[in-house]
Amino acid sequence: MTDVSPGLAQPQRIDPRAFRDALGAFVTGVTIVTTCDSEGRQVGLTANSFNSVSLDPPLILWSLALNSPSLNAFREAKWWAVHILSLDQEEMSARFARRGIDKFDGLAVSKGPGGIPLLDGAAARFVCRTAFEYEGGDHAIFVGEVCEFDQSQVAPLVYHQGRYGRVLPDIGAASASNDPAGFAQHFIGHLLGRAHFEVFYDVKQEYLARGLSAAEYGVLMGLGLGEAVPMEETCARASLGGVDAPEKVIGALAARGLIEGDNGLLCLTDSAARLMVELIAVAQASQIRLEERLSASELGLLRNLLWRIIEVG
Repeated sequence: MTDVSPGLAQPQRIDPRAFRDALGAFVTGVTIVTTCDSEGRQVGLTANSFNSVSLDPPLILWSLALNSPSLNAFREAKWWAVHILSLDQEEMSARFARRGIDKFDGLAVSKGPGGIPLLDGAAARFVCRTAFEYEGGDHAIFVGEVCEFDQSQVAPLVYHQGRYGRVLPDIGAASASNDPAGFAQHFIGHLLGRAHFEVFYDVKQEYLARGLSAAEYGVLMGLGLGEAVPMEETCARASLGGVDAPEKVIGALAARGLIEGDNGLLCLTDSAARLMVELIAVAQASQIRLEERLSASELGLLRNLLWRIIEVG
């Protein structure tokens, strides 16, 4: 007969998938752990089970599934390194999470103690001597003594609810400043305006050179290169783009031979369509320059945040 201590409830059966989803509510960093196997081959994998243990002595830990093909390599290793990935290393995280490939192919790798591979570009890196190993359920827990470390002033990559993300700075105190100049550095509306000016500058200069006003450009973009659009919808699209009194602007464009209509439907004339294709090319060139300055994950995050702002508005 099972003895149940007073005051302790019978343990319930935990659904593994639901348990994993609940754990996903905890935001973690993303790491790559590297070592060498007994034959000197480089071994590495992605792990988000990293944590600190002690400051004195400096100890950290991470865990690895008992069915991992890399388990023996880490069990036999005297040295290993934990790399806390930076925001632009999402692709590297995905690479080291895959099996059956040469994960180090084409990467800049230096050698640490015992010949372990050290990767460049991490937000922080800890080189460790193996201290202890424990088994906890279906994982092995590795504890290492940190013998050397370095840190870069770059944003770390984070993981939450199955998605990559980034750390956003706390700007609450600065935003509350009574200094207008300081406030402008953190007011979202002001930052969006400055970003728009930066990204949109070439397009604006081009449409002004073609004799278009901002309102006229907005109407033409709202009308687009597709099929004819009803007058009411054209006005609604232009209004969403910030155009005041779009009916008046539409009349001016029609008088210039840039818009034509029939039965309440509006479309671009051939000359206006050619003009818009040229302006879109300028916009695409601006987009390419932006993509060169931001990583794929940053661009994706930026688009998502902008759409959320648009939808809230």
